Amino acid sequence: MAEKIIEHVIADLREIMGTRYPHRGELGKLRLLRHTPKKDYIAYDLCADFGDGTERLVAKVYRPDRCRGIAKSIAQIETANLQHVHRIIRSKKLSGVPCLLGNFSEQCVVVTSKICGLPLQPMIMKAALLPEYADGKSLALAASRAGKWLRSFHRATADLPEPFDGDGLMSHLVMLCEDCRAQGLDLASVRLILERAQRVLSHCSKALPSSAVLSNFTPLNVIVTGESAGFSDFSKMKYRGNSLEDVAMFMAAADFLEKYPFCTRRIVSQIREGFLDAYGIVASSVGTVDVLTMKIFLEMLMQGRRGGTGTAKNAMWSNVTRNLIHQFVQRPLAPIAA
Repeated sequence: MAEKIIEHVIADLREIMGTRYPHRGELGKLRLLRHTPKKDYIAYDLCADFGDGTERLVAKVYRPDRCRGIAKSIAQIETANLQHVHRIIRSKKLSGVPCLLGNFSEQCVVVTSKICGLPLQPMIMKAALLPEYADGKSLALAASRAGKWLRSFHRATADLPEPFDGDGLMSHLVMLCEDCRAQGLDLASVRLILERAQRVLSHCSKALPSSAVLSNFTPLNVIVTGESAGFSDFSKMKYRGNSLEDVAMFMAAADFLEKYPFCTRRIVSQIREGFLDAYGIVASSVGTVDVLTMKIFLEMLMQGRRGGTGTAKNAMWSNVTRNLIHQFVQRPLAPIAA
């Protein structure tokens, strides 16, 4: 199915590539280099050969069997999100956002230019397997570039500060903790989570920075380039929300990498510190990020439950996530700004 779709997409791309890259001259070959299966889609890596150079493209073919029958809707949302972002940043200096090449959402496809670089997560895995690589500055530099890019994205899409509903978040955490107790989360951890959250939220600002929120800013979707970074998945973006949600998502994803063999706390700390320093998080927001990160961990534990019960994979997911939550709540709470 996906193979037939990509054939039609390549044929359509031949008709529009010349108008998208007029400075490259006449289009020669449009080659399919490789494909990479992902959770919800297959990513096809394409190369367009022009008279004056080449351009790399990525075609994401969403799979209806993996997207609960809403593959077309996801492609339409991601297409609209990319169009929205490019309208906003047209007059601003922000690299690392893939350019949309036509609208193929009716075919459950999103075609964009390719951000040439390395995904951050494989770089972290390399550091975990090769200690001499982790001892250098490469990993800290990569995390720093991710933080700088996210800060630039939030600034480019910034809106008025958004009212922060601390009471609503606290109520949501209480419900999550109750549900996670059924997943084996111990009572001591639950008490610590709610005590820490109450302490932080009672001192939290009434308004927090607002911008477009990517909702999936994780090392897996961050591309580290020669001079900066970029982001590859706009399917879950919200036009406006709490900017700190993206920071918390990155923090949670970085912590979760400890489930992999040899990915030590030292490596994860390197990533977290480099990212936060480059993002420029203010002291008064650190506690809020911790609470939002904990919310994500609890939701991750519940996602395992929704994915099905009684399977070895689900049991392993629950065990890893419970241990992660337990370790997280044992860390010293960040100082609360007066």
